Amino acid sequence: MKSRILSALTVLVVAGIFFTSCAKDTIEAETFGEIDGFVIDGETEEGLETVNITTTPATNAIFTESDGSFNITNIPTGNYTIQARKTDYNSSSVSVAVREGEAATAFIQMSPEEEEPDSTVSMNDFEAGITSWFNDVDGDTTNVEINYRVENNSDSGDISSYEVYFQVETDSGVSFYFDIAGDDLQAGQNRSGNFRGYIRNNEATQVTINDVWISD
Repeated sequence: MKSRILSALTVLVVAGIFFTSCAKDTIEAETFGEIDGFVIDGETEEGLETVNITTTPATNAIFTESDGSFNITNIPTGNYTIQARKTDYNSSSVSVAVREGEAATAFIQMSPEEEEPDSTVSMNDFEAGITSWFNDVDGDTTNVEINYRVENNSDSGDISSYEVYFQVETDSGVSFYFDIAGDDLQAGQNRSGNFRGYIRNNEATQVTINDVWISD
């Protein structure tokens, strides 16, 4: 009789641990918020358009609107670093905390790059182009495969790092943004590459290069 009581108590304890664990998993559901931001020229204090916005941890890569504003919605709560990059401007970053159901505000100032007359490589020396692209449809999921080519047309200046920003237009009117990065592109060197971008259940109708950025 005593043995049966002990066995029953053991079952109850194990069951209690199991249900407590399940309850804890249910409570710790993922929560979401958003980021509202604005990017300005640090000298003119005017909004900057087509600034490439990325975050760490990664979310969506987007560009600012004509007034310098941007919005990243439906992202997991937590701490984020927001990076802003634009041709002819020094890159800049800020940190924000995204809380459940709230919009974190990010205000970023960017300063124009100073001219370096002695520099042996410039933006005009860097060329990027799309060689081909196609939709890869699997049921309700579509990825766009993009092949591209980059080239350093300088006679003597090397490019230490570069980024290329792509814009994908779709049949639903929704735009998607992707970026690739590379380094050590020597004078006269060209390089081909490809990447795969997830565009949900849309189909790409046009792929263009929105902007580029280099560092010598």
